[in-house]
Amino acid sequence: MDKSKHLTILSILLITYDSLLLLLGIGFIKGFSLITNFVNDPTAEFAITTVGSIIGSILLVISIPAIIAGIGLIYRKSWSRILALIICAVKLLNLPFGTALGIYGIWVLMQDETIELLNK
Repeated sequence: MDKSKHLTILSILLITYDSLLLLLGIGFIKGFSLITNFVNDPTAEFAITTVGSIIGSILLVISIPAIIAGIGLIYRKSWSRILALIICAVKLLNLPFGTALGIYGIWVLMQDETIELLNK
């Protein structure tokens, strides 16, 4: 398979996977605040809202750079390779799908053909 196709596949995987994480983050923020409508204890409401906001915010902060890197890879921007390598290295810690995506991403981005393709 051509390295250009691997680069396109990687960019689509990054955008898709992290778009799902972005939606999950929004779901945590909105969903946990909706749950507080069914709780009558102010302390519990605060705790639920805080937990949902923290988890949702972390998911948003993690997913946005990966979406940007995926878009950069689609448009073959040279800066996107370094950003995607950093993101793939961090994704290695996210078992099992992030690890697979991280390994594949590092393999694709470290190929000489990919480096030449992105440095044009």
